[in-house]
Amino acid sequence: MTELMASSSNFDIDTAKVLAAAVDPNKAIRIARFFSYPKQVLYLTASFIALVSICHYVSLAYRYVKRNRVYPATRDSSLRMYRLPAALTNSAKALAFRWTVPLGSSFQLNLVEVFMMAAYIAVLFTWALINTTTTTGVKLEPHYYANRAGTIAASQLPIMTALGMRNNLISWLTGISFDKLNYLHRTSARVICIMVWLHGGGRLTVGLVDDEAVVNRWVQCGFLAASTLTLMCILTVQPVRKRSYELFLLIHFIFAFIFLMAVYFHLTGRSLTYYGAWPSMIVWGIDRFIRLVQLVLYNYGYFSPSSSPEELDASVELLSPHFLRVTMYRPKYFYWRPGQSAFLAFPTVSKFPFKFESHPFTIATTAEEVVDADSASGSKKRKLVFFLRVRNGFTARLKEAVSEKEETVKVFVNGPCSSPPVLLGYQSVILVAGGSGVAFTLPLLMDLVSRAKRGEYPCQKVLFIWAIRDADHIKWIEDIVLPALENIPDSISVQMKFFVTAVLENPQTWDDESDENMEEKGRSSSGPSSQTGSKLLELSFASLEQGRPDVHNLIKDEIGRATGPISINVCGTDKLASSVREATRAPRLGDVLRGGPSIDLHVEAFGGS
Repeated sequence: MTELMASSSNFDIDTAKVLAAAVDPNKAIRIARFFSYPKQVLYLTASFIALVSICHYVSLAYRYVKRNRVYPATRDSSLRMYRLPAALTNSAKALAFRWTVPLGSSFQLNLVEVFMMAAYIAVLFTWALINTTTTTGVKLEPHYYANRAGTIAASQLPIMTALGMRNNLISWLTGISFDKLNYLHRTSARVICIMVWLHGGGRLTVGLVDDEAVVNRWVQCGFLAASTLTLMCILTVQPVRKRSYELFLLIHFIFAFIFLMAVYFHLTGRSLTYYGAWPSMIVWGIDRFIRLVQLVLYNYGYFSPSSSPEELDASVELLSPHFLRVTMYRPKYFYWRPGQSAFLAFPTVSKFPFKFESHPFTIATTAEEVVDADSASGSKKRKLVFFLRVRNGFTARLKEAVSEKEETVKVFVNGPCSSPPVLLGYQSVILVAGGSGVAFTLPLLMDLVSRAKRGEYPCQKVLFIWAIRDADHIKWIEDIVLPALENIPDSISVQMKFFVTAVLENPQTWDDESDENMEEKGRSSSGPSSQTGSKLLELSFASLEQGRPDVHNLIKDEIGRATGPISINVCGTDKLASSVREATRAPRLGDVLRGGPSIDLHVEAFGGS
């Protein structure tokens, strides 16, 4: 009788445990949050992208409405409160976009970028770790956050992939070039890596048993995905990217493929297969498909047996020991905006397996139709000119291929890409370049003058500043810019200032020294243009000076004279960009209220060299 009662008691205890497990309130709560929290993160991310997109298109609409406005020559210095919105907006932009935080010796983020990165990290970890207390009061219970962290990480994979693609919806909607979004691509990858280990560590804490045991393939694939992503984050840091871009490409491609395959098999048969690998593969596939279409479309002569492929070859000229000029022609349907970049691949120069390795360079010309003299058909073509700074890797091999004379090489062009500024509705435009950065500012100058010749009012004044190491480098751009500067209408004033930053006995030796290590020389007025033989310096609005440009005072003078908005655009070394930021980071709230100009600053750090 006692044994029967004991057996009955054990049966009741086991039944109670089963019933308790069946109606465990924690499990129901966990499952509900497991499904809802990743969606909330996606909705929040999508809402932020939508907000930035709306601001972008509202800004474009405003610039379009103001496109032909003519501003008065004198300033009304009285305090006007109706200027308060413009003054507040200008102050906010100065503080948010021109104050920077250094990250390492050669990388910095402005305050908006720091905020976006911090906010993204905070959102992911908050939604992963919030509300992880059980009904009995146990805090940070692994059952709550383990699977949720993994699902949130999986939901962010398509966004991470899109941020690293040349052709992605985020760039198209926000107007932010993919190269400027690349830091978010790296940030999201590293945050996802931590989230993946949070997921794995939580699952190890609660125990891997039954169908979650390590012997199961899907669990093994999870550990493979986490390990691969971790190695990829470590081996693709900036020193590796700068030291050997080819090695970075190889590591990134192989490890990314392994990671996505491991994620795919890890999630196969799970309850949330619509997260993770499949959407990422679709995003990657769309980008590659667009690239393939562009590659064939813009280089069709290389693929068509009835065409003359030589017409597409590029002429490569060695300008100096550190600079190359690449000239090519493409069909008239290849169109780009002034200041945009294109990717160039030189298969006869690059080594296997990187035969079609491509790099971005800014197109130094505008999309004007010309007749190629070497064209057998005489069809309309567009001329593309690039200035390449010789560094390690493929540019060094390209320099070796052309040696001391001009050579013709096969080149595949893809693009265009990047998001240059829309120069509409400004009174003044300031263009600042250093070295090969002129490839960005030069087409902007030519486009402004061209639009003024067509009777438009893109702006009333253009100040063009170019810092070079030798005065002879002005000749590099003469054949491009001189035709555009003929018969400039009175509606636009152009001023060109060239600054020679090095005075050396042998003008060929400057290339062996860096911009940052070059000693600053005292500035003095230059002699006549016969010293350089430059036709550009014969123009009344062009001047040549010795020394580095004092961008702070140059910009300050323009601000003091302007009565309407100013667009400042810079492309050059980090030091030059920092100088321009410092010259424009003051809020100037009172000045704008008294009729001073608002300022838009665009720093181009991609494709310029």
